[in-house]
Amino acid sequence: MRELTEIEVKEMGTIWLLIKSGKAPNIEVKSMAINFWNKIAGTNFKANSSCQGCLGTVFYGLEGLYKEYYKQ
Repeated sequence: MRELTEIEVKEMGTIWLLIKSGKAPNIEVKSMAINFWNKIAGTNFKANSSCQGCLGTVFYGLEGLYKEYYKQ
């Protein structure tokens, strides 16, 4: 995984706070999280994916990055 820019760290923090319960509040937030993960991880998940494996990768990946960058 590459280093995130300052802007990406802020964006990731915002997204994580919206999905940290394990469920996105709406489709737009889910798409935003998937698209952000695709951008930073080089994956190609569909923004409207319902694949539990794909969504788990996004969720746990963002969780790990949040803990790394925000030391929580």
